[in-house]
Amino acid sequence: MAIDLDLLSTTNFRSTIQSYCNKLGWNIYDINERKAILRFNADSGNTQTLFIIKYENTLEFSVPSALKFNSIDDVPGWLSSLLLSKNSEFKLGFWCLEEIENMQIFSIMHNAEISLINAEYFTKVVLRLVDECDTLEQIVAKALRGY
Repeated sequence: MAIDLDLLSTTNFRSTIQSYCNKLGWNIYDINERKAILRFNADSGNTQTLFIIKYENTLEFSVPSALKFNSIDDVPGWLSSLLLSKNSEFKLGFWCLEEIENMQIFSIMHNAEISLINAEYFTKVVLRLVDECDTLEQIVAKALRGY
């Protein structure tokens, strides 16, 4: 069931995100009228950080990975190919390269029309992105250790 657009309007974004997180027992690291930051302790022991940014009629969910490169030329082709092939399997989320603080960082994102967001959809997106980012980091860590 879709929600009323007003529920996540600029004036209600903060209270709606806080309400969803309170119901789920999730702590909010930082929040304002346009952006929320949540941190999750993953099963691996890593902390995953999720950003929710409100645009006009869209929410962007993003979890930057620990995979950082100085330039796009440093990004391994095999890793890009792996993530592009994983994108074809996903219904929620997609891998991309983002420039953050002058670094190329693999992030998993999901963009959703605000009219589609409800507590159940919000939960599915957040958990999926956090889990997928943690899984990728574990795969790469094992590969680097030679397992």
